[in-house]
Amino acid sequence: MVTEDCQVAAVRAKLADRIGLQRYGLWFGSQTELSIEADCVTVRVASAFVRDCLRKYFADDVRSSSQAVVGRDLSIEFEIEPALVLRKSRQALPEPAKSADLSRPNSSGDRSPSTVTMPCLDPLEKPADDKSSAKKIVPTSGTSRPNGVAASSASKIAAARAEFTLSRIVVGPSNEYAYRAAELTAYGRQQASPVLFCGPTGVGKTHLLRGIQLEHRRRFPRTRAIFLTAEQFTTGFIEALRGSGLPSFRQKCRGADLLIVDDLQFFVGKQRTIEELQHTVDTILAEGRQFVLGSDRGLAELRALGPELTSRLAGGLTCEISPPEFATRFGILRGLRDEMQLSIDHDVLQMIASQITAGARELRGALHRLEAMSFASNQPISREMAEEALRELTRQCTRAVRLADVQQAVCEVFGIEPAQLRSDRKGRSLHEPRMLAMWLARKYTRAVWSEIGQFFGRRSHSTVISAHHRVEKLIAEQAVIGVNDQKCNVEEAIRRVEAALRTA
Repeated sequence: MVTEDCQVAAVRAKLADRIGLQRYGLWFGSQTELSIEADCVTVRVASAFVRDCLRKYFADDVRSSSQAVVGRDLSIEFEIEPALVLRKSRQALPEPAKSADLSRPNSSGDRSPSTVTMPCLDPLEKPADDKSSAKKIVPTSGTSRPNGVAASSASKIAAARAEFTLSRIVVGPSNEYAYRAAELTAYGRQQASPVLFCGPTGVGKTHLLRGIQLEHRRRFPRTRAIFLTAEQFTTGFIEALRGSGLPSFRQKCRGADLLIVDDLQFFVGKQRTIEELQHTVDTILAEGRQFVLGSDRGLAELRALGPELTSRLAGGLTCEISPPEFATRFGILRGLRDEMQLSIDHDVLQMIASQITAGARELRGALHRLEAMSFASNQPISREMAEEALRELTRQCTRAVRLADVQQAVCEVFGIEPAQLRSDRKGRSLHEPRMLAMWLARKYTRAVWSEIGQFFGRRSHSTVISAHHRVEKLIAEQAVIGVNDQKCNVEEAIRRVEAALRTA
C-alpha cells in the first residue's frame, strides 16, 4: 500500500516532470511544503506573493499531478505559513525516473513525515544553468581551501565588490555633484578632507564609497585604501581594547592613505568609539591623507556625535545626494535590464520609473518580480503585467491608503478645497491636482478605475485612465506645474503629496 508520505513524493515527482525541473525548482522550493490529507492537497508557502502566483499559474498542474498519483479528484488549497522561512531542513529533489520505487519503505522500516519540505531556489532567484554553475575555482597560492568552499566565497565577494565601480553609477541632477567629488577623491585630486556623502537610504552612497576605494586602488596600487562600515570600526576597536591589539588597530586605520567609513550615524551614543574616530580623523588630516565618510543624515542631524567631531566634518566637504529623479531612475532601469538580460520595452521601463520613486534597490526588486511573473506565466513582460506587479509591490511596501487620504493630501499641498477637486471646473489650477490625485489613487489604493472616477466627481473610466497616462507623460518630460501659485517640478509636487500621505 502506498503510504501518504510516498504519495506526496510521487506527486512532487509527477509535478516536476509535468512543468519541468527548472520551473519546479523556482516555485516549489525550500520555502514550500506539500501535504495530502483526506481529499485535499495543501500547498503551504511563506508569502502571499508566492501563494498568488502558484494559485494563478500552477493550480491545474498540481491538481492533474495529484489525480494521476492518487487516482481520484482532490481539492487544492494554498496556505500561507511564514514560519517556513526559518526551516533549515532541505531534502534532495526526487528524480522523476525513480517514481516507480516510491512505495518501497526505507531499510530501517521508518516512515518519513507526511509533510515533505521541497528543496531548491528562492522563489525570486533566477536558477543557474548547468554551465554557469560549474565555475572553476582558482586557489590563492600558499592557501589551502578544502573543497573549494572558501575560494568560492572569496570569488563571490570579489564579484560583488566589482559591481561597485564608479563607471556603473547612473549620473543625474540628484547625484552629479557627489559623483564629481567622488571622482576627484578616487583620482587623488580632492583637496578637501574629510569628505562626507550624505542622503537617505537607497540613493547610492555605499556604491560611491566602494567605487572610490576600487578606483583609488586601481590608480595607486602601492597605496592603502581601506573601506570599513561604522559597525566594523566599532567592533575592531572594542576587540582591540579587550586584547592587546590597540596599536595594531590604530596603525591599520590611521596609517591608511585613504580611509573610508560608511554609516557614520551608527556611532551616535558610543562615546569611546567617537573619541577614537576623532583622533583618527586628526591623525589622517595632520598627515595630509584622505578621509571619506557616508551617512544617511546630514551634518545638522549628526550633532549627537559631539561638537569636536562635527566641527572637523564641517571643515571638509559635504556632498548631499537626493532620491533619483525620473531620468536617473530610467537610466538605472535600462542598466539593470541589460545586466539581467530581460526583454522590456522602453515604455514599460518609463512606466516603472514613474511609479517607483525610490532608489536602485527597489527598482531592481521590481524587475526581479517581473522576471518571476514572466517565467511563471511563460509570457513576455508587458505593460499590463508590469502594472499588476507594481500595484502589488506598492501595496506591500505601504500602509493601506484610502481615496479620502489621497484627496486630503492633494488638497493640503495644492491649497484647494475637496469640493473644488471633485467639481467640473477645468482650470489648470484644478485640472493638474485632479490628475495627480487620480494617479496617486491608482498607485496607493486598491480602488479600480471606475471607483476612482466615481470618487473624484463621477468621472468616467476612460477619463481616469487618460489622467493616469497624462501624469506619466508629465513625469517623463520633467514638466512644471502650479502648486499654490508657484511653479514646481511635477516630481517634486508628487513627493510633497506623498509626504503628506505618510502623515495623514
